[in-house]
Amino acid sequence: MNNFLKVLTPIILLIFLAACSDRDGGAPETDDSIEIYTTVFPLKSFAEQIGGDSVDANTIYPKGVDAHTYEPTQKDMIDFAEADLFIYTSDDFDPVAGSIKNAVDGHSEFLPAADNIEEDDLMAHDHEHDDHEAHDDHGHDHDHGATDPHVWLDPVLAQSMAEQIKDKLIELNPDEASTYEENYETLAADLGDIDSELQQMTEDTARDSVYISHESIGYLADRYHFEQVAINGLNNDEPSQQDLTAIVDSIEEQNIRYILYEQNVTSSITDTIQSSTDTEPLEFHNLAVLTDEDDADSTYQSIMRENISVLGQALND
Repeated sequence: MNNFLKVLTPIILLIFLAACSDRDGGAPETDDSIEIYTTVFPLKSFAEQIGGDSVDANTIYPKGVDAHTYEPTQKDMIDFAEADLFIYTSDDFDPVAGSIKNAVDGHSEFLPAADNIEEDDLMAHDHEHDDHEAHDDHGHDHDHGATDPHVWLDPVLAQSMAEQIKDKLIELNPDEASTYEENYETLAADLGDIDSELQQMTEDTARDSVYISHESIGYLADRYHFEQVAINGLNNDEPSQQDLTAIVDSIEEQNIRYILYEQNVTSSITDTIQSSTDTEPLEFHNLAVLTDEDDADSTYQSIMRENISVLGQALND
């Protein structure tokens, strides 16, 4: 991939220096909408809700793709270079954004929307699957070799990212500042409502653990005081045989009824656990990407409210 980008970068720069020399360092052209690409879906949703008709936002990810394995094509890179703004979470969370930046920098502005989140609010993990000295409360390990990137699932931290997007849109198009401020306030109120709904739902639950196919709900578990038990690790890496046995034992001991599956992450190990235990699958949407089954008018809020219902079922039934 690195060698590919070294070859691709000068090609893209030559194309766009010749064809787009009248553009001003990524600033939107007069009377045109602000062309935006984002990584994960929540950033697209926030940009659309704040920017309204003055933006045209698209996510880089094809529907249903596993973001862990996605690599942009040469055509994708050319499309990204046409944008006025590229929004991602952070360099640590979105490594693909670094590859894109290396290829198209100078043609698009880049906004790391999660950079203002305090380090203490980030879910840092430092033990690995093959380090069997570190266990969770149920005696099995997880591969946490990096900071958890699923920061957008926490509505409080999501609001911080939305504010960064609002500020950047005002910088790019100050004539629409009052509209962006108003739209942001509406969005922020919705995110506050989602936070309140999650607080109420988790205040008094029958269970304190949620089993899920892939380690993605750490931020929700931390803020709303329940335990995430993930079968696959952050990078969708599979558990060891020891881990697998411990997970099955803990499901049976706690009489767990549900295992959460995610819309874009497959796990044969989770299928094996689900079929060998008396559990039912529930779909949890991690919001990284949409699928063909999602409504075209889905928003961050609409999907998160479905997730609240799913979590409530897992924690209370």
